[in-house]
Amino acid sequence: MTAATPARTSIRLPRWLSVLGSAGVPEALVACALLALSVVGAQALSWPQIVVEVTLALLAGSTGRWPRVGAIGTGLALAALVWLNQESLPVTALTLYIPIVSAGVRGLRRLRNACAIWYMALIAALSIQISSSPGDAAQSILVLGALMLGAWGASRSIGKLRHASATAEEHRVASLQSQRRSIARDLHDTVAYATTTMIMRAEEIKLRTEDPRLVEDLDFIIATGRRSVRDLRGMLEALRRNDPAFDTDVEGSPWRVVSVGDVIETRRRELAEHGLAFTARVEGDVEALPESVRETVAKLVVEATSNMVKHAAPGPCRLIIDVADDQLEAVFTNRVPEGGVSTSGGGLGLLGAAERVEALGGELEATEASGAWILRAQLPIGGE
Repeated sequence: MTAATPARTSIRLPRWLSVLGSAGVPEALVACALLALSVVGAQALSWPQIVVEVTLALLAGSTGRWPRVGAIGTGLALAALVWLNQESLPVTALTLYIPIVSAGVRGLRRLRNACAIWYMALIAALSIQISSSPGDAAQSILVLGALMLGAWGASRSIGKLRHASATAEEHRVASLQSQRRSIARDLHDTVAYATTTMIMRAEEIKLRTEDPRLVEDLDFIIATGRRSVRDLRGMLEALRRNDPAFDTDVEGSPWRVVSVGDVIETRRRELAEHGLAFTARVEGDVEALPESVRETVAKLVVEATSNMVKHAAPGPCRLIIDVADDQLEAVFTNRVPEGGVSTSGGGLGLLGAAERVEALGGELEATEASGAWILRAQLPIGGE
């Protein structure tokens, strides 16, 4: 018996740390607290000093929302403190660490590094200005430099944790999306396929029998099967729309609704490779139709042209799409080989297309006349 392998644990960023640098509230609160401590602890403040310290706190606190403007403004306010010839280091000057941490947490490494160097030069000049001896100035610079290094290191560590947390979340969402699409494919390829096959077999049995009770039972099976397929497609549609990556306007989206024109052009090239001259005439704006109608038309084009590749005799193949105010009509024609069209084995693709058409309240019929195979679909044009 082998020992159980301990589960791997990942370091997750605390929620309050993940907010840092994005909402801007922590930076503003810290800046206000340091300003309040400076005002309360000071003996006497001149109006220029009050204005500069308030400006410094406001700019440093704003780096959570506007990092570049706040960081540059903080440096200018620190330069103003040096220009005022301070006699002591005000508590408000400690707000210089806020832009360093905030920029690092946001992943703005260049801004963080540039500000660290700039602020350190200004704080060193201020330390020399307020110190009574070189030793005191050196000690003050070392302490403030150590704090600067700590702020820089903390921002770097938090930034890495935020990046790792965001990456883990992206991987989790991608995994869920992959599982969801896999389930959708399995449902369509197994349940829908099997149900459609049963419907087709029931329809074949219905044509061979004259028993009214058996016909009634077969009608019930066929109606139930079609209703099940429609319900399944409705669930798949809900699954598709609940996908976080669902976006019909994003190129390459896994759920992107393809253009009917693109589908026709792709199938034209496919038929040309098999020696079939395919022509299409579209009357009306197919791309402006409701999404469900466009998807059904695209599916119908694919299935009809696939049957042309399998069964059509060499010669012209045609598609005519006519979009009226309340109805779309699509007619496919192609020459049939000698002996007619074989209906044994297959046909499930067109049956699936017929189920889609009927689910939208339309009709699909196939006939053979004068040596031509004619597939005609009528779809009502309704809302989504």
